[in-house]
Amino acid sequence: MKKHLETRAMFAGYRPSDAQMAVKPPMHPASTFVFPDARTGAAHMETAYGVEGAETPPEGFIYSRLGNPTITMAEQRLAAWDDSEDAALFGSGMAAISTALLAWSDAERPVWFVGPLYGGTHHFLEEVLPTMGRSVTEIDHLDQLDPTLEDLGGQRPGIIYLETPANPTMQIQRIRTAAEWAAQHSTEDHRIVVMVDNTYLGPILQRPLEQGADLVLYSATKYLGGHSDLIAGGASGEADVVAKVKEFRTFLGGTIDSWTAWMLARSMETLHVRVEHQQRTAGHVLNHLRELCGAENVKSAWSNDLATMGQDVATAEAQQRGGGAMIGLHVPGGREGAFAFLDALEVFKLAVSLGSTESLAEHPASMTHAGVPAEVKARTGITESFVRLSIGLEHPEDLVNDLTHAWKVAESVATLAV
Repeated sequence: MKKHLETRAMFAGYRPSDAQMAVKPPMHPASTFVFPDARTGAAHMETAYGVEGAETPPEGFIYSRLGNPTITMAEQRLAAWDDSEDAALFGSGMAAISTALLAWSDAERPVWFVGPLYGGTHHFLEEVLPTMGRSVTEIDHLDQLDPTLEDLGGQRPGIIYLETPANPTMQIQRIRTAAEWAAQHSTEDHRIVVMVDNTYLGPILQRPLEQGADLVLYSATKYLGGHSDLIAGGASGEADVVAKVKEFRTFLGGTIDSWTAWMLARSMETLHVRVEHQQRTAGHVLNHLRELCGAENVKSAWSNDLATMGQDVATAEAQQRGGGAMIGLHVPGGREGAFAFLDALEVFKLAVSLGSTESLAEHPASMTHAGVPAEVKARTGITESFVRLSIGLEHPEDLVNDLTHAWKVAESVATLAV
């Protein structure tokens, strides 16, 4: 009998019989693992290095940079949540993103991406990858795939990269459009891999693999970890796609450590409870903000806000299971008003990151997206008056009262400026 997702994910990767019937998995801090004999050791190492004709080794571990029982257990839990064939965990979200991009791109496999993206990802794509011999092209919207192919003389991408909803301004991209186009233009010797950053909603509220994506990427620090006490990244998808990412992870060295993997696995047990509660609270806060601030100043991935923003509501409703717990807000008074708003908050904590148990607020233009070129920020709506809110587990009325006070402070600043 097939069990529900929440049940499968709770126990994925561990059986009590593996560890003297302990109800929870142990942590394996070991850096290296003993081979039963020299032949097995040779088989493991030759296979890890891709030596031609290597003997297939039995299951086992070599060195924790390559893999570890605790890391494998946590990866199986992420794979369970995404219902994917395999998953890989990293020391940070950027380690996951950069490793995946490097693994599936080269001089003959350009990267196409749709903005806006998280500032670190945008910087890596625009400033770092081109120095490594990769061609990178930004497209405005997925309906520009065919014109872009024509403009580039028929050179197909190796990767189509997108983030939906976009950080921080909530633009929605139809994942299936990218997947269908990639399938149509892929060949046996040139596979186009669709990568989706799913950090903003996570596997509870959006499942990109079911929409045809090949690889899902996460800052696992956020909802997957969700307690502001670990840094991690994840990649989840088809086995052959993840295998290449793991190969590059081995030599780039971005593997997650055992302690963080153990903490992440524990946090994933409560993922659905936290996310569902945060989404309910966000709905309450959004209802208040639309009335207090004006619907035109409120940004979210909820249908009524997407409609006000001119976004594709039908696509969001088809591929999302709700609007999540992230909110964008245009505050009166420009940067001064936004800073006054943030400084007036008491329940919300002024900090970057998101998806944690505590509610967070930040100023994207000068913080998470400080390194994004000014023209890109202007084009994508990351203005000086824009703040980003991440809803946590506090009582919704306390969050509403905090935001109301801060909004009135910002209004006062804006009035004085005039």
